[in-house]
Parts: sequence; C-alpha cells; structure tokens
Amino acid sequence: MTETMEETGTELGQSDPGTETGQSTVSTESYIESDGTFKQGWVDKFVPEDQRGNTTWLGIKKVDDMANQIIHAQKKISQQGKGVFPITEKSTPLEVAEFRKSMGIPDKPEGYTFEPAPEVAQYYQDKTLMDEARKVLHQENLTPRQFNTVMALDAMRVKQYEEAMAADPVSFYEVALERALPAMKANAEKDLKVKWGDAYDARLNLANAAITENTSEGEDRDKLLQRIGNDPVVADFIATIQKKHHTEPSGVDTSLGTSGVSDNVDQRIAEIMRDPDYTDGRANPSRHKYLINETVRLREMKLK
Repeated sequence: MTETMEETGTELGQSDPGTETGQSTVSTESYIESDGTFKQGWVDKFVPEDQRGNTTWLGIKKVDDMANQIIHAQKKISQQGKGVFPITEKSTPLEVAEFRKSMGIPDKPEGYTFEPAPEVAQYYQDKTLMDEARKVLHQENLTPRQFNTVMALDAMRVKQYEEAMAADPVSFYEVALERALPAMKANAEKDLKVKWGDAYDARLNLANAAITENTSEGEDRDKLLQRIGNDPVVADFIATIQKKHHTEPSGVDTSLGTSGVSDNVDQRIAEIMRDPDYTDGRANPSRHKYLINETVRLREMKLK
C-alpha cells in the first residue's frame, strides 16, 4: 500500500524516519503545480539569497522554462568554447582573440578599408596618417563597420570645413596668417641674412626708409612694414629700389643722408661699415671711396 505524506507524518523540511541516513528531505511538490508551474515563493525557497534579484527568474514560470533556459545557455557557451565576454584590463590574450574573432575584427590593422567620397579623397592619400588611424582604431577593437563609421564622420567634418572655407576664404586666411606670422618672420630674417650678409642691417634700413618716405602714418604703412618683415622677396625689392633712387650717376650713395638727418652718428657709421662696398672697393670703387670719406666725416663730427 502506498503511503501519503500525511499518513507518514512527513512534512516539508522535516526528517523522514524511513530513510537510511535519517537526514532531512525537502518536498518540492508543494511549490510545483501538477502542470509544472512554479508556485509563488519558489525563488525565495530554492534560489541563493544573493541571486534572487537576478531578472532571469522573471521569465521562468514553469519547469519547462527552466529546462529551456539551461539548454539555451549551454548551446551559446558551446558555440564559443569558453564563451565570449567583453574585454577588460584583466582579459587574457586568448580572450581578446576570441572576442575579436566573434565580432569580426580583423587580425591586423591593414584589414580595415575605407573609400572616401571623391570631393575629400585628397585628404586621405597620406599613407602614414591612414596607417596610424587604422592602428589606433584597431587597438580600440573597432569592427570594420565601426571603423568606416568613424572615418565617414571625419570625412563629413573635412567636407564641411572645405565648404565653409570656400564660402568665406578671407576669414580662414586671416586666422591662418595670424598663426603663421611668427614663423614667416623668422624665415624671412634668416633668408635675408644669407642673401645680404654683412649688409643686412643697411639694406633693411633702406627698405624701411622707402616705406617711411612714401607713406603716411597709419594702417597702410604698418601693413607694408609688416610685409617686408615677413617676405624676403618684397624686402629685397624695396631695398633695391630705394638704393637706386638715392645713388647718383657718379656712384655716390646718398641714402644715408647728411649729418642733419640723424642724430645717431654712431649708428650711421656702423651701417656704413657693414656695407660690402666699404670693405671691398673692387666692385664699386667710387662708392667705396665715398663710404670711407663719409665715415671720416662722421667721426670728425663727433669730435667737434
């Protein structure tokens, strides 16, 4: 005769005296309906306390649901060996390789390809720059699709910049010029010192004098002075014109003026002595003689 739980006196959580070990047994029948549906409170009874808040249990209403959940999880794990998990700082090289493989990330940066639109293609011809972009984005584990998205956004930025510059080129030029002026000035000074040699100061003074004599104080003069300081071709041209304008047929250079033009006699003497024709009279003997006599005259002025 089959005994029921009531007949034996065995209830949930009580010891069953009929067992060999005498250990406590738990009946699950009181938490499962005859159709396999879990009754209210089954999670609190059978799931460890630290796991009861997991949302997984919300989708499990019957024994069948639990079985399907287990089978599905095992299937997913078996598809990727150990499983594929997001990369962290603690990920092993194998886990990183598995993640990249599962996401379709190329083994090497060269696996990324990008075809920019024709109107901006010129900006993506720098192989070194493109190789660096591929390397950096590959280190960040971008998929090919993500790589193309990032590059497409950059191409859009470049295109918008081009359109804005075409619509208002002056504004872009002014900004670029302001940033470039220090370098332009340094390069111009270097080039002129090579070209003019010891006559650098003298010829630069000629150029400045030409502008001072032929312009009025204000914005135009300031722009010209800035131009000769940044452009060696312009500075050399203006200095040459000024020198020709102040040279008499006899070869005498009057660009230094007379004693009444400048109060700084020492400066004028220094300028004369830096002139190549002062130290070497073979190219222009008459000018050489004039410069020698002019320094003698200026020194005598100082003694008076």
